[in-house]
Amino acid sequence: MAEVDKEFKFIKKGKYDVSNKIFLDLVFNNNCNYSCPFCIARTNTYSEDNYDKWKSSFSKTIDIFGNEIDSLIILGGEATIDKRFFDRLSFIDEVTSGKHIFTILTTNGYKLQSDSFLDKVGNSSIDSFNISMMNHDPLKNKLLMGDTIDIDSLKRIYEVIKEYGKTLRLNTNVAKNNLNSLKEIEDYIRFFKGCQDAIKFTPLMETDMFDTVSGVLKYTKEKALSKEEIKVLFDSLARKYKSSKHNDKVFGLINYGEVDALGSHIILKYEQVEDMYDLGRVIPTLKLYPNGNLSNEWNHRKNILDDFSSNKVYEFKSR
Repeated sequence: MAEVDKEFKFIKKGKYDVSNKIFLDLVFNNNCNYSCPFCIARTNTYSEDNYDKWKSSFSKTIDIFGNEIDSLIILGGEATIDKRFFDRLSFIDEVTSGKHIFTILTTNGYKLQSDSFLDKVGNSSIDSFNISMMNHDPLKNKLLMGDTIDIDSLKRIYEVIKEYGKTLRLNTNVAKNNLNSLKEIEDYIRFFKGCQDAIKFTPLMETDMFDTVSGVLKYTKEKALSKEEIKVLFDSLARKYKSSKHNDKVFGLINYGEVDALGSHIILKYEQVEDMYDLGRVIPTLKLYPNGNLSNEWNHRKNILDDFSSNKVYEFKSR
């Protein structure tokens, strides 16, 4: 289910106001085999891998927030190159047994080109796949990502995913140097028609709030479109193809729209429409980092699990 369909409200839990539909980002690793110049995961701090603590923290997170977690979103780095990728999936299944939580894998798709790997994830509890494809022009896409899967590989991946009853969404950024006109967006939609269930267009964001490395910060400052430019661009698409849904209260502060255009289902993520929350008291989303820290922001050094008590003891040791 797309974000645009969700109705968010906040409930009191401890000292926090907690979303009733938390997206729990499970950050498997920091590493990636691509080199996107805008990646918000390339930060000035490095989250060391502590698998035992990660397992303990995930169990505690489900115990505390299980009723509020709407979706699990697996991220990296590039999660699929994590050496414990399938071990983590098995552990997630074990902890959430009896109350399956909709699970999404966000990936660059590289590992999915392997038939054996694709079959294994197809048989897993992952419900949906988000594949990053920045541009429909293969050369430009490679320039923006450092590498890319080709359209034939994407079609093959989509066919297999559909056989397993899963869905596939393409994710891309809109920026000064990528898909910055209605024509370019329409060309992208036409090119990828028939090899996805949805396409999500997201504005490239300036990354100062994510503590990214200087190169990423400089790149995003130079390439990000203004809120006004994004609104004009997305509104023109919505008007032309008669937007079917709109929700300006996702997490209470993000504006989403949906459009059916050129034979594809389109999700438009506008910029924030309000100021950010006071994250000292509000939990709109959660992120579990490789070091086992749980945070409500892109900062693995903050561990909000310290603010909650649980009667259970979670201790795990790697085999």
